[in-house]
Amino acid sequence: MKLASFDIFDTTLIRKCGKPGNIFYLLAHRLYPNDTAKREAFLMWRRKAENEARRKHPGKDVTIDDIYSSNELKGFDEYDKKELIEAEKSVEAEQLTANPAIRDIINGKREQGYTICFISDMYLPGTILKEVLAREGCIKEDENVYVSCEWNARKSNGKLYKKLKKEVRPTEWEHYGDHPASDVKMARRNGIRATKVETPFNSAESSAMLPSSEQMHYESSILAGYSRAARITFNNPFASLAADFIAPAYISYIHWVIKQCKEKGVKRLYFLSRDSYILQRIAEELPHEGIEFKYLFVSRKSLLLPYLHNATAEKFLAVQDKQTITGKNIDSLLASLGTSKDELATAFGIKFRYNRITNRKEENDFLDKIFNKQSTYLPELNRYAAEKQQLLADYFAQEGVFTEEKSAMVDVGWLGTTRLMINSILKEAGHPETLFFYYGVRGDVLGCQYGRYDTFYRPEQLSTEGTTLIENYFSASPYPSTVGYKRVGEHIESIFPENCAYKENDIIKNNVDVAKWMCKEIVSLSTNNCSFSKGSCYPETEGLLKKGGSGLQFADFFWQWGKNAVEQMLMLRNDIDITPLLQATEFDATDFVRRLTFKELFSIVCLGGRATAFDKGSLRLTCGKRLFPTLHRIAQFTGNIRRRLYLKLRK
Repeated sequence: MKLASFDIFDTTLIRKCGKPGNIFYLLAHRLYPNDTAKREAFLMWRRKAENEARRKHPGKDVTIDDIYSSNELKGFDEYDKKELIEAEKSVEAEQLTANPAIRDIINGKREQGYTICFISDMYLPGTILKEVLAREGCIKEDENVYVSCEWNARKSNGKLYKKLKKEVRPTEWEHYGDHPASDVKMARRNGIRATKVETPFNSAESSAMLPSSEQMHYESSILAGYSRAARITFNNPFASLAADFIAPAYISYIHWVIKQCKEKGVKRLYFLSRDSYILQRIAEELPHEGIEFKYLFVSRKSLLLPYLHNATAEKFLAVQDKQTITGKNIDSLLASLGTSKDELATAFGIKFRYNRITNRKEENDFLDKIFNKQSTYLPELNRYAAEKQQLLADYFAQEGVFTEEKSAMVDVGWLGTTRLMINSILKEAGHPETLFFYYGVRGDVLGCQYGRYDTFYRPEQLSTEGTTLIENYFSASPYPSTVGYKRVGEHIESIFPENCAYKENDIIKNNVDVAKWMCKEIVSLSTNNCSFSKGSCYPETEGLLKKGGSGLQFADFFWQWGKNAVEQMLMLRNDIDITPLLQATEFDATDFVRRLTFKELFSIVCLGGRATAFDKGSLRLTCGKRLFPTLHRIAQFTGNIRRRLYLKLRK
């Protein structure tokens, strides 16, 4: 008989909350959601209870019944021994999820004719573990679970392997497990072909487990555990980036936004296309009673012409980065105004001798030809802008933006030009300005004279190095950029670029699916009833869970959790696979990342030049994991020198 055995914890099943000790923390919150002193006392007792039980029962592999036979339980007499044991079983069970990769191996071994069994050094009874394995689709009814406490023998010293070999008598035995000693060394010592399963925390998750304060030790560890569980559950490079970086960054942000809305009495929240697509999907999974969510199709391009009604050069410059158009291409500037060089030359006699604005004189010349009161084109621009403004106003009215119900808008942020344009349009239409929520802002963010805003991260709290990464990868959307609006009967619809339509890809799908999965798991910790108790195989615990509730409040750690995620992503650690970045779309007509030519590599490293929107990622993809840290330090040094020279020349 050919036997394939599988370790259970951190091999076949993964604890969603991460480390085993976090189970005791969740259990303490379940039992004493509103009594901090009892919660801490129970946690301290449970952390040492297993060792105490082993001390009292030398030579025996203890059971959970042995652990809960302590005299110290008299201090927790709100519950009897059976209730406490069943509560721990339930918490453990609800936190376990299958490792899909191992489940596939199990199914493959069955097809090859192997007998399947599961082995664990554990104090829980095999019946409970078998129920969880069955729930997760890992075990068949006629397959066995062998637990150390029931056989009084452990894998860690090899005795459990010896006993099973006598009991089962396999002609061939393969074992899969994560522990290098118990599952590999001891198995091989007993003549078993052992395969090590890799399910460790990666560098990003390990870093996330380091709390900002000792009081947040368990919260940070549990959140890191959910990232690891999501990474293993979805099992692809796109999901890995989503689990470790995108979900922590955006779940923390949207949780804060919803909290702010409740405090400010906001009843409707608009998520601005395209960056806020994933933000709305996350918001839908978080508690948001009394707040309506709507997706608003706007973009800087779709807002510019409506905003420029009664156009002036000052209004145009106000929405340009750094309030200048120096360095901009003439064709792109005119396209944003709905015209072209040929049309201006033919219809209005306006010509330009340059293709790109390179200095202040050319900037003034462009602005004068377009926005001067004597400009032959200005009346046409204002007429065209008035048409666009009316369409936008009708779209806003259709979507409820003009209603008196208190609303706010959600965006990723940085500069605030969208806020400036929307509030300017609202003011011209006779409506009050709207509040904006931002993930982060730049140091030169447009002030509150252009509308109120709240930001999750201030400029000095989040590196601007991650701006394009956040906008282009974290906020990937299936919707194309909105370029305008059209009337279809009585309805206003958004217009997208030609040959562009709603389209999902692996980045978008994994970002959303992983974030939603993690939202549901985190929210479930704060609900009064254990999700596993509904239809549970432990019905006797249902009343206990109803009178308890986890009471977990991760909100105090969310800000740091999100910040760590962005910072860790920007570090581009060796064990993080960033090849999905290659599939990100262009950013402002520039490749987001790509493999660099030698000339581009030399320019970035030695001359402080630029080649892609996220050169750091391009550098890592091109030069590899080993050379990247050294070359990046050199690039930072040369880039700083170049910036200093530029600032000196400007003075």
